[in-house]
Amino acid sequence: MKITIWSDFMCPFCYIGEAHLEKALEEFEHADKVEIEYKSFLLSPEAAHNPQKDYYETFADMKGIPVDQAKGMFENVVNMAKDADLVIDYDTAKFASTIPAHHVFQYAKEQGKGNEFFKRFYKAHFTEGELLSDTDTIGRLAEEVGIDKYAALGSTQNQSYTQKVNQDIQEASQIGVQGVPFYVFNNKYAVSGAQPVAQFKQVLEQVWQEETEQ
Repeated sequence: MKITIWSDFMCPFCYIGEAHLEKALEEFEHADKVEIEYKSFLLSPEAAHNPQKDYYETFADMKGIPVDQAKGMFENVVNMAKDADLVIDYDTAKFASTIPAHHVFQYAKEQGKGNEFFKRFYKAHFTEGELLSDTDTIGRLAEEVGIDKYAALGSTQNQSYTQKVNQDIQEASQIGVQGVPFYVFNNKYAVSGAQPVAQFKQVLEQVWQEETEQ
């Protein structure tokens, strides 16, 4: 079984959804037969880091809502993450472009490290307050998942990886993806959003049964 996941490093529901899916896979007896492939998606293509504004202020400006409302929305997300045994800290997180990191992700994917890359960058963004648009930070984090730092940094300027990111985004558009996380099981069963563990378990069992009965 193959699960294709469109995601962005700054997407909290992608981070939470990953934790839910992992938990479901722990309880799925055919988990060793499941392959997971991540694909790039840009949740906020125009994102840019402004050191003069915190995450709440940046989000509030972007959405045209009061800062208090933004804080309330994020508090709900933080609690949802806590239920999934994750830490999301918007007091230290930095709103920034994820485009350079997606370039390096595409390189990491070629090296067989794409999934590890995504997990590391989720945590870096949401828990550790790392600036994901900073090339030195990207290189250091890439090295932590076993990728050559200098090759990783070189890929941020490589047009072939720009094309790969754009191909992922274009493919998402073609199949009607309007938000992430978006999961496709065996190229034909689609699931959207950070579904509960029980829902993922149900989908895994259903897809496995339908595919093995054919």
